Amino acid sequence: MVSAPPRPARRNFSANATSSKRKSGSSVARAFFLTLIAIAVALSALAIHLSRQLMHSQSSHNNNYSHPSSTLPVKKAVTMSVQNPVPPSNNEVIISPNDNKDRVYCMIPFIWNEDIYNGIMETWGKRCSVINFLTDSIVGGKLKKWEQIVDDPSSTYKPYWEYPPGTFPDNVIFVNMTRTWNDCPAEKDRRTGEQVKKVCRHIWEKMWRSWVYVEENHLDQAEWFCKVDADTFFFPENVKHFVRHKRWDPFTEHHYFGHLIQNRKSGREPMIAGATACWSRKTLDGIADVYRQMPKGAMTGERGRCEDRAQATEEASTSLCLKTHLNVSAYPARDDQLREHITIAKYKDVLTWNRTEQGEWWYWKGKPKGAGEMENTISIRPIGLHKYKASKEIMELDQQFFGPPNNKEMMKLNPRTKTYVQKVRTAMGTDQGSNLL
Repeated sequence: MVSAPPRPARRNFSANATSSKRKSGSSVARAFFLTLIAIAVALSALAIHLSRQLMHSQSSHNNNYSHPSSTLPVKKAVTMSVQNPVPPSNNEVIISPNDNKDRVYCMIPFIWNEDIYNGIMETWGKRCSVINFLTDSIVGGKLKKWEQIVDDPSSTYKPYWEYPPGTFPDNVIFVNMTRTWNDCPAEKDRRTGEQVKKVCRHIWEKMWRSWVYVEENHLDQAEWFCKVDADTFFFPENVKHFVRHKRWDPFTEHHYFGHLIQNRKSGREPMIAGATACWSRKTLDGIADVYRQMPKGAMTGERGRCEDRAQATEEASTSLCLKTHLNVSAYPARDDQLREHITIAKYKDVLTWNRTEQGEWWYWKGKPKGAGEMENTISIRPIGLHKYKASKEIMELDQQFFGPPNNKEMMKLNPRTKTYVQKVRTAMGTDQGSNLL
């Protein structure tokens, strides 16, 4: 029996293929793993570099300005220009290019008036660090010199929310009040004998409500907060100059300053004239709490209490509340030569006031001996010039103090006034192209 020839050995191609794939997969995995390690090392190096850059940047910023109470959120800066005075949106702050501390918040108590709004925003308003118009919620009518209502069709009065969206700029903030500005009865004019309707004097309620709003919503946006009447030409850069010269700290010190009035009856607190009044952040923070808690709705006359009251005088009530609850007294804004930083009348007139000749009328009462008079009545670093009620006047003042040298508005001035204006321009560096703080 012949045995069968041996079968050729079978090769396991499947096993060889699997082994080859395993070797190939192992190589790919090793390469992928090495790549991941390389990426991780690169990312770590990048993270270390960015961390060092960030620490350096923060260190540089803190060297420029630091304060234990000044942790402020980053705000988008908007530089205002005369050609394009666009107001800020709700998440923006109007801030000047060289502004990094002692920022000035300009709060204008307002009845909506588009012409005056534009006049302010095209002139001194753009030099505020932050500017907002705290405005009565009722809109309508036309005013003469902010006092007399000359066009009074009742149908035109309506609350701001009935106007189409976008009617009012973003930095016009409406204040809802219990008393309105347009509902007082007509009264007899002493000079003409005619019946005239005037704006209701509810400024105290507007003021305390406005400051509570600012404290609750904008406290971190400035160090110094100034109430500026709409008929005051304001110099925010000179507020900075004043407080820096005094070396005041807005975070730890109470300050309330302006044109000090000391001719009041015995027993009543000296007060700051309404044209312009400023206080430190600490003072605003404290007084807002006082305003929130004070009694509301009193119908009586003046009785020496810090309270919300109809027909109350804003300046007197502010001084009373500050002294009673915070022990803060009004401080005179005068320079080292006892010249006033803030006027209560048009500056060309104040430059003629002669204490020696006129005697101690109410303006001079309580002012120190040696206080400036005539050409030296007003500081050459003015903070506020009062009683300019027309947009045209606001524009003229801006040209006088900030326009080109010897422009047509300067040339209209009498020699005394022009000399003063030139001193202001020199002190502020207007003709050198920058403000000298």
